[in-house]
Amino acid sequence: MHSSQQKSSLFANLMLIAGSLVVTVLMLVVLEAGLRLAGIGAADEAVASRLKYQQIYLPVIQPSQRPDGTDILRTTDSRLPYQSILAEKPADGLRIFTFGGSATAGLGFSPNVTFARHLERMLETAYPERTVEVVNLGIVALAARQVRVLVEDACRNFEPDAVLVYSGNNEFLEMHAEKYAAANAGMMARLGNHLLKTNLYRLLDRILRGPPDTPSLGNQNMSIADLQMTEDELIRDIEVTPEEIEAVNDRYEKTIDGMVSACRELQVPVVLMTVASNWEWRGREDLPADWLDEIVAGRDIPDTGRLRRARDVLSEQIETSPARERYELLFRRAMVSAELGDIQSARDDFRASMNNDPHLRRALDSFADRVRKVATQRDVTLVDVVEHLSSQARHGITGFDEFYDYVHFTPRGVVLVAAEVFRAMVDAGILPEPDGFDPDDYQQARLEWQAGLPRDPLDAGDWMGFGFERSGIAERDLWKYDKFIQSLDERIDASPDDIHALVYRGNAHAFRVDGAAQAARDYQAALAIAAGDTVIRSNLERLLFERQP
Repeated sequence: MHSSQQKSSLFANLMLIAGSLVVTVLMLVVLEAGLRLAGIGAADEAVASRLKYQQIYLPVIQPSQRPDGTDILRTTDSRLPYQSILAEKPADGLRIFTFGGSATAGLGFSPNVTFARHLERMLETAYPERTVEVVNLGIVALAARQVRVLVEDACRNFEPDAVLVYSGNNEFLEMHAEKYAAANAGMMARLGNHLLKTNLYRLLDRILRGPPDTPSLGNQNMSIADLQMTEDELIRDIEVTPEEIEAVNDRYEKTIDGMVSACRELQVPVVLMTVASNWEWRGREDLPADWLDEIVAGRDIPDTGRLRRARDVLSEQIETSPARERYELLFRRAMVSAELGDIQSARDDFRASMNNDPHLRRALDSFADRVRKVATQRDVTLVDVVEHLSSQARHGITGFDEFYDYVHFTPRGVVLVAAEVFRAMVDAGILPEPDGFDPDDYQQARLEWQAGLPRDPLDAGDWMGFGFERSGIAERDLWKYDKFIQSLDERIDASPDDIHALVYRGNAHAFRVDGAAQAARDYQAALAIAAGDTVIRSNLERLLFERQP
């Protein structure tokens, strides 16, 4: 009897505890629902991403002064290069802002290798009577949701005459990271991840800790380390369903449309741009030299016959293979069709390969369709970069002439894009018809100049950041620019009189928001060796006019 009473008591206690937990959970659910209904504790769009390197903490442009006392606004986020505009926009001012992710930012080269920089050059030449200011707010890894925050802030606070949006390569980045984390997390970590997404948690976090007082990317090296997580780690065993892809498409369109609405409300012209990519890019490695032998054995078959047989085999495999394997087979069939001279089939398969890539590393064709849709419905200026680059590319297949990897432009690529942007803005009436300036002439002259370079120029206004060998332009490593800059330290330590290395390092620091002092030291060290070099002296004078070391 005593044992029975103990069991009954234990059962009653357990039921009481369970009941208390149920009531507590229900109360929390009701509280969370109430907070969501009231909009309290909602995620801040600027910092909504779980990825630190995607977060935005405004303002990214703050008041400052030049050494001569001129009031300016300058970039302060360490992910951006140093840029400034006049605090009070001149009456003759022509101020353009560009937005996007790493392709807009110019990842892989110096900030000179961006369509923003070339647009600035063209505007200065076409409208010499105006004060031209082009600000590039492209930041590595940003998705359209964070770009929208920057667009709205610029339209509200900085009086742009137009904004350009080239964004779409990072829409799956946060999803991949979250799926990767969930796949490798324990039960408690998964529960914690769900709690982090609640309004209640965000409200309590803000009450207890307050808003962040500094950007999460104050340490640039930490940012790079996070971003350099290998592709294999990020996408291992990650599956994205067709429904999830369509949801991302819908959110992307809504975000782009929201940018247009914000610009319209503030009467700022907006230029939407479709996001292009390298159709010829397979991945970090090209196909092996004997890849065709894997499909068609027998070297005694004539080349054309082998290619046609290979295409038939690949077509059969595409029909029967799982969706996750299809993109590789489509790529191989595209290569075969190109060899056969069937360019249209090659184009179609290259695009299909990209759209079927389970890694989702590039903006999809469906994204370009959504941008075109918004541009048409809202009657705003569209620069169809996808179509324009393919029209300029060899055989109409956008490839390694325009992109050094999968989405990041070569020096040639940014010139082509910038010239098309200029044409579109004139055609739309955003820019007046220039007197005596032709963007086609600029494009041709600039491409010829690039082709004739034996190595990187010393002039900070022309310096591209590929270094001592032209082969650096084609190097596919996303982080080649950072690695090159780091290598200059060893080179200078070994040879302190290496003028090119000193100036290159000075140029790199001159572009950093916190690099003025080091840039001045490098330029001065180079001038101590070559006192009469007018280019180095011009670099230093430009730096000292703009900033106090």
